[in-house]
Amino acid sequence: MASTSNQRSGSSANSGNRKKVHVGTGVPSRRASAEPQPKPKVEERPKAAAQGRRRTPSSARGGNAARMGDAAARAKREERARRLAERSKKRRTRVLVVGVSLVAVIVGAIALYRAPLFTIQTIEVEGVSQLTAEEVQTLAAVPGDATLLRYPGGDIVERLESDPWIESVTVTRDFPDTLLIRVTERTPVALVDTGDKFWVVDASGMVLGEQSFEESATLVVIRDVQGLDPKPGRESSSDTLDNSLAVLTGISEELKEKVRAISAPSVDETTLLTTDAIEILIGEAVDLEQKAFLALSIMTEQAGKVIFIDVRSVDNPVSRGL
Repeated sequence: MASTSNQRSGSSANSGNRKKVHVGTGVPSRRASAEPQPKPKVEERPKAAAQGRRRTPSSARGGNAARMGDAAARAKREERARRLAERSKKRRTRVLVVGVSLVAVIVGAIALYRAPLFTIQTIEVEGVSQLTAEEVQTLAAVPGDATLLRYPGGDIVERLESDPWIESVTVTRDFPDTLLIRVTERTPVALVDTGDKFWVVDASGMVLGEQSFEESATLVVIRDVQGLDPKPGRESSSDTLDNSLAVLTGISEELKEKVRAISAPSVDETTLLTTDAIEILIGEAVDLEQKAFLALSIMTEQAGKVIFIDVRSVDNPVSRGL
């Protein structure tokens, strides 16, 4: 008896190769049946979450950096403000300390200035020969209550320099109780004969005072000057006298030692009168070194014979003898 089991078995064996039949109409249905369907993707949410925890989005990182930058800038501003406040406080403190110290010094100085300390007990005078120390002290008129810290120095100098003989004065302290006055006197160079009086003058023509001829016998006498009106403490206003003084101070010492007088009726007629009774017509006070050399040379060459020498022209000196 024929059996059908083999066929079923065969059909069972080939059942795995059977094609799936898609029931539908049209081309899309046949294409869908012919093409295998892709497997759906499974979302890996845990992995994405883990990655989210590990990485911070760029926008979040930028926000954090901005907040950190603002905090740092704010900290710098606060630190700068703190330093400025400290410097301002220290400056105010220094100003206050200096101000208090200055006030204290001023108050102390005023108190010391007014205190009866370092009272002047002794007045010493130096540099006088024409004047006496007593005359200088009297003229200085230092107040009796003056101290070395409180004395009228300007007034003392002014009073002393009003004397014709005094050219300059310095006043210094010598602690604890001495005031030192140093005087520079004017140097007399000639005695001006006005016919009835003799007046002592220095090189600038300052009239120092009246003296007798005997008191100033060592000085050269200037005579014959016209129109003089000498006053002690006043400089000469005479061109002739000024020229005579310039001649006297400008010639050599060798010739000056031989001069006993100067006759000066005018500038051009200014004449030196020597101890040997020789007249040297020297004129204006120019080329004095050369004029003095010529006069001395002629006096030496014609010793004992010459009585007159004219050196007003250094290119053509003239002399006359006995």
